[in-house]
Amino acid sequence: MKYLMLIIVGLMLTGCASMQESYTLDQEFGRASGQSWQQQIAFPDAGMVPVVPTGIDGITAEEIMGVYNGTFAEEPMQQNVLSFGLPGGK
Repeated sequence: MKYLMLIIVGLMLTGCASMQESYTLDQEFGRASGQSWQQQIAFPDAGMVPVVPTGIDGITAEEIMGVYNGTFAEEPMQQNVLSFGLPGGK
């Protein structure tokens, strides 16, 4: 009886271990994150094209970057978002 139970449990466990499903999951692991990573590249063929892309001149870009970097000059104010009006709170 004891051996019969072991055989039944062993057969039940082997039925759960399907190799095809795990192989498919391993094969496609990371495919979505790789695709989203590739979609974030603005100009993927930049190294292969001999034409230099045109953009804004350096003086204009310097002014824009100055404004952008100026936004990080001040510490952001700490605000208490959850205020329930309970005593002892700020």
